[in-house]
Amino acid sequence: MKKITKTQVVTILLIIGWMVWEYYVWQWSKTEVGAVIRVDLIFIVPIILIMVIISILQLLKSRK
Repeated sequence: MKKITKTQVVTILLIIGWMVWEYYVWQWSKTEVGAVIRVDLIFIVPIILIMVIISILQLLKSRK
């Protein structure tokens, strides 16, 4: 098995950070009366998806 790359480490850290962020937003949204519109997801989800795809491609490339 190959050593984990910096991109994969950043991807893992982004996912952990996103989970923490989601927890805090979830706690905050309980205090709101109206609908909560999550504009932050427009930026967060594509970045995480791109990083996950790059990390998976690196894993597949290193296995060959």
